[in-house]
Parts: sequence; C-alpha cells; structure tokens
Amino acid sequence: MFQLLKNRGVLFLSLSNFLAQLDSRLTHMVIITLVGKMFPGRLSAFSGFAVAYSLPVIILAPFVGVLVDHWNRKNIMIRSHLIQTVLIFLTPSFILLTRSFVPIWVMVVLFFSLEVFYNTARNTTIPDLVAPADLIPANAVVTAVARIATFLGMVAGAFLIKATGWNWGFYLDGLVVLAAGLLVLGMGSRALFEPAKKIEFSLSHKLKKSLRVFGDDLKELERLIVRDQLVIFVMISVFVLPFISAIAYTVLVYLIQQQFGLGTVGVGVFGGVIGLGMLAGALLMGFLGRKISRGRIIIGSIALLTVLFLAGPLFVSPFFLYLVALVSGVVYSLVGIAQDTLLQEDVARDIRGRIFGTKEFVVNVTFTLSAVGVGVAGSRISPDTIILIAGIVLLFVTAFAVYVFNKIPREIRARL
Repeated sequence: MFQLLKNRGVLFLSLSNFLAQLDSRLTHMVIITLVGKMFPGRLSAFSGFAVAYSLPVIILAPFVGVLVDHWNRKNIMIRSHLIQTVLIFLTPSFILLTRSFVPIWVMVVLFFSLEVFYNTARNTTIPDLVAPADLIPANAVVTAVARIATFLGMVAGAFLIKATGWNWGFYLDGLVVLAAGLLVLGMGSRALFEPAKKIEFSLSHKLKKSLRVFGDDLKELERLIVRDQLVIFVMISVFVLPFISAIAYTVLVYLIQQQFGLGTVGVGVFGGVIGLGMLAGALLMGFLGRKISRGRIIIGSIALLTVLFLAGPLFVSPFFLYLVALVSGVVYSLVGIAQDTLLQEDVARDIRGRIFGTKEFVVNVTFTLSAVGVGVAGSRISPDTIILIAGIVLLFVTAFAVYVFNKIPREIRARL
C-alpha cells in the first residue's frame, strides 16, 4: 500500500493533507479551550461552535462541487490554504482589539467555508493520480497519513495550548496551513488538474452564461442522486459519520472536559484516541478493502457503533468514552474510505466534484442539525439519555442501509 508514496502526486497530496488536518485539529483545540473558559457548564456552547463551523459549509457545498468541476483543482487547494493563513494570523489581533468572541466566530465561518473547497478538490483529484485498481490503497494512504495528524493535533495541541496559551496556538496554526498550501505545488503539472470543461465566473456579461451552466450541472446532479442506487446507499451511510461527530463534539467533549473534570488535556487525549482509531482503520482498509465487500464493511461498521451507543448509558465513564472514541475512529476510516472509493469508481470525472460537494453538504447538514438537537435537548435531558437516543437512531439507519444495499442490482453488488 505504501509503495504508492513513490507516486509524486500521492506523496505531496498526502503531506499537504497531513498538515491541513493537523492545522484543523489545532484550530479545534484552540477554540474548544476558549469555549470551555468563556462558557463553563454550558453544553449548548459546544453546540453553538459546531453550528458556526458547519453552517457556512451547508450553504456553500451544493455550489462548490460545480465550481470544482470547472476550475483547476490544484489552484483551488493552494488558494484556499493561503487565504486561511491570512485569516488565522489576523484573528488574535482582532480578539485583543475588540475584547470579544466575535472575531472567533468570523474566523470559524470563513476558515471552514474554505475548507469545503479544499476537501472537495482533494477527493476529486485522487482518481487522476493513480490507476483505478489503486484507488482503495491510495485513499487508505492519504487517510492514514491524515489520521496521524489528527492524533498529533489533538494530543500535542492540547498540551501546547495549555503551556503557551491560545494566542500562540493561532500563530502556529497559520504556519502549518501555509506549509500545507506550499506542498500542493509539488503534486505535479498544473495541466494535470485542469477540468474537463472550464468556465470563468465574472461579474460582467459572462455571468448569465456561467449561471446557466451552473444550473444545468445542478439538475444533472439531482438526476444522478435520484436514479443511482449505489449513490443513494453511500449518501445514507454518509449520514452516520457527522451524526457521531456531532455527539462527540457536544456530549462526549462536555463529559470529558467538565463532568469528569479532565479539562483541555482530557479532550486532547480523547481526540488523540479517535485519531489512533482512524489510523488503525485506514491501515486495515488499505489491506482488506479489496478482499471484503465495501458495502458490507459500511453496514457492519454502523452496526458496531449502534451496539456501543445502545449500551452507553449503562457504562458511561472516562474509560468507556475512550473506548467509544477508539472504535468510532476505526469506523470513521473504514466507512469514509469505502464511501470515497465507491463514489470515485461509480461517478464520471466531469461530475465528480458535484457528487463530493453534495457529500459535504449532507455531512454538514447532518452535523448541524444533530448538534442543534443535542444543544436543545441538553437543557432538558441527561447526556446518558442523549447517547441512548443516538443508538436508537443508528439502529434505524442500519436497517435502512441494509434495505437499500439489497436493492442494488446483483451484478453491481458483486464488484463492490
């Protein structure tokens, strides 16, 4: 699997994505620390943070996919990181000048809006770098390297922020994301990442023509999602990962940081355990992904999470939460790699950006609605009850996923 790192494009994409994920985790740790200090004892504060960084992605995701299909993907990744760098470097100064939390929310909205451009471009680029037979190991390598960054960003970030303070955490973030953007330059010739059909959006007479192409592409995307049963199956499974992430960012982080009194370091270790699970899942998928049906891997992974969450209220403790984190991390990589590979194989190159943009949309709508729901419910019911409800929801999702998977034509299921 790691022989693919000899491929220049895969190597530099993996390194860039490593730093991008490291920066993202450091950003989360800085803001989680600030939220915990400014809004102690309020589960809804974590819900508010979750909404702040996912809502702009919901608004942009349906359109970003179309743009990625018509713009140079290498340019998208570089420019996204450069603008993020400027945002991060300016934020501490604005916080000190205004003495308020508003600059944080502004930075979060803009930073994660750019993130959807990078993520969509990255996922659509991998099939252009490797042969179709190498898609699973290539996705596994890129994911495995990124999960090492998740571990380092959460654990090392927690200790670093505790030692130096949140303001220096922002400046470190800026340097990391700048390096991620520069590494994209090494992926290969710019021509390799040109779209099949290029359009330029302008504010003059070309605007109407551009918007007409934009609208036609969205209609084509709608027809594909409605008719393609494999895409429907993947989109159902897409629901699971952000749903679990919302529970983790609200209920589980709240329990670790405040109810069990483990603070920022405890949250960092919690995130690090998730990262270790993701790394293990990525490596496992890289070795077994060609031998086991990816559809069954998705269903089995969701079923495993269902059992853990249904049993959760009986065993809630720091040890059990860390166990859930480890298993969730493994499942996150198994399901995520399976999803991406199925879409990359099934979807034509000229519509790939729209499909992955739609995936980002589903991810962030699910995450936002789940986070808001948890935030509202947190003032009325206990965290244990929320965990049990999450298990019941996952039970229904598992059953529905099995039903849709069995409706996929047998000849297609045979090659999944």
